[in-house]
Amino acid sequence: MKRAQIEVTFNWIYILIAGAVILLFFAGIVVKQKSAAEEKLGVDVVRTMESIFTAAGVSESTKNVIDISGLADYTLFFDCADGVSEFGIKGTSARAENVIDPVFAPKEIRSTKLIAWSLPYKLPYKASDLLMVTSTNTYYIITGPNTGFVDEFIKNTVNTIKEFNVKYESDMSNIDPGKNFQIRIIDTGGTIKMGAAVPASLKEMDDARVTAVSFVGSNLIQYFKKAGPGWGSPQEAQIISLGGEQDAAKYAAIFAGDKEAYECNMQKAWRRAEQVNKVYQAKLDEIEEYYQQNPQTLKECVNYLSEYNGNVEDSFGSHVAAVPICLAAPGDCPLLITTAFNLQQANKNMLLQGDCLTLY
Repeated sequence: MKRAQIEVTFNWIYILIAGAVILLFFAGIVVKQKSAAEEKLGVDVVRTMESIFTAAGVSESTKNVIDISGLADYTLFFDCADGVSEFGIKGTSARAENVIDPVFAPKEIRSTKLIAWSLPYKLPYKASDLLMVTSTNTYYIITGPNTGFVDEFIKNTVNTIKEFNVKYESDMSNIDPGKNFQIRIIDTGGTIKMGAAVPASLKEMDDARVTAVSFVGSNLIQYFKKAGPGWGSPQEAQIISLGGEQDAAKYAAIFAGDKEAYECNMQKAWRRAEQVNKVYQAKLDEIEEYYQQNPQTLKECVNYLSEYNGNVEDSFGSHVAAVPICLAAPGDCPLLITTAFNLQQANKNMLLQGDCLTLY
């Protein structure tokens, strides 16, 4: 009897151990299959994002709303360093690098819809398309003086695509974060200062989810991030553009996650400008050749092309030389504004003559 009881007990123990091993085996298979499926999903998503961003980046002045509801449980990240941008799914190896297309986006996005918007960056002719990427639950709050830029920005965002999450708020104490993933405050008057209190309604949000960009001059901005109950130390960046309505470089500064991401992606735009300058150099050579072969043309055309002070040839040469200077020393980038303006004026002088061939 005792021997039989021991054998029965042993059999049950054996069955339990064997069953546990079998369960662990199949559980391991399920986990591996799940990991493999998630990895494949991540790779597919990143490839799709690459295609979407490339297409959106070459389609001038377009706005696209992209359904990513299948990724609602994942966090997308965007980063840029040394002229190379990287984006993908946080916590996975699914990521991609891009050294060509300037993409300006928050550091992280967790949403069911993406918004992609491209604008031409002209310096003074089109150098590149700047692609801004955001989400429907990234809340942009404009505060400060209600200048013409405020109306312009709202007109070009929420008034054209209702999914843009943008609002003007003169009193920041009225800000309601709602269920938005993150808040970006756009300060048009440069009123945000280091150490100043963040709006009371935002104090309980994670620091990384509350940021601000403050315009402290026509071409100077400061990036802030929440640091507890107040604003942390600012990061300054320069806007290199000729201004005007729908200033692509200014808009890109609003959508960029921080100073490093903004400057890094602008470097890609300036490298594009180097290549575009080669195209215009060939065009300038053709214009010069035409006037050499057609001396009967208007003398003033030749004068504005190569003789007068501030002529097209000299202005273009200075502008071409300024781009590599900017790439080598970002602090010297404001020189690009001067050379681009001079070239714009020189080209305009040619245009005003009526029958002259212009550079662009």
